[in-house]
Amino acid sequence: MAEVTSASRARFTVVAVAISLAMGSMSSTSASATETSGGTSSATTTPAPGASPSPSATPQSYQQQLDAYKIKFDEYKVALEKWNVLRKAADDAFKIEMDKFKVARDAWDDANRALIEEINDDFKKDLNKARADFKAAFTAAKSTEAKVAARNALGAATLAATTARQVALEALGEPPTPPARPNIPMRPLEPIKPIDPTLAKNGKRQIQPGQPQPNPRGKQEKPGKPEKPERQKQQLAQSGEFASTSA
Repeated sequence: MAEVTSASRARFTVVAVAISLAMGSMSSTSASATETSGGTSSATTTPAPGASPSPSATPQSYQQQLDAYKIKFDEYKVALEKWNVLRKAADDAFKIEMDKFKVARDAWDDANRALIEEINDDFKKDLNKARADFKAAFTAAKSTEAKVAARNALGAATLAATTARQVALEALGEPPTPPARPNIPMRPLEPIKPIDPTLAKNGKRQIQPGQPQPNPRGKQEKPGKPEKPERQKQQLAQSGEFASTSA
């Protein structure tokens, strides 16, 4: 009986030792897995030591805008000066060409004035003759066909006189034509000066809260009306003073 008990105790001891060893190996395995997962997560979340955050775009300050405006304004003054020189040269050249045209036109008019007057006189004579012939034919016409023929004859004579005048004028040659105005490029645009943020939209300095507002017209501000109870008290006091004075 004692041998059976001791053998049972020995088997129990072996089983307990085996269970302890198995639990220890499982604990070490889970711990290593936890360390591995923790190291992986930390490696993924930790940023690289050499990395730097990307700078965000910030608007230019007023001083930077003012410096850029000064550079553009200097460039504008240079471009405007060049444009004025170009415009003056073009205007001077146009004035010279215009003077030449006036001289040539006057010479052409003097050379052809007598011929032009003669051509115009012949044209007037042809028109007067055509009208006189029409009046005589229309008066003598006894039928509608004769009146229509008289009108047609007047139209044909007028057209013939006009054509003869045009041909005679063209035979004199083309008169001088005025010069075309110079094609000047567009005036340079002046850059827009940036607005000082400390100034109001109307160009006056903004008034901070609590500061008295200026009176631009120099007028004295009228005192505001007192509240209703105060006005009643003042009216009663004034009426009492008036009664005591009259008594």
